[in-house]
Amino acid sequence: MADHFLGINRGVPGTKDSDFTYGTSTGSTDIELRVADAKALTREDVVKALEAFSRFIDSPNVHIAGTLFPVGH
Repeated sequence: MADHFLGINRGVPGTKDSDFTYGTSTGSTDIELRVADAKALTREDVVKALEAFSRFIDSPNVHIAGTLFPVGH
């Protein structure tokens, strides 16, 4: 089983397919999502993870190392 990568570069609007890089190897983009095929993940699993990432970034916790990401914001 291969991993699947979905990536986008900073400043790209993400409104059309050609704005993204996707495939079974990294696109070396600025921001990238990797989905492990071997884990039998569903679209719902991925959406829930993305929502959790959004909460993590929107609500940094100064008491937990690494939650002040991205640095300087």
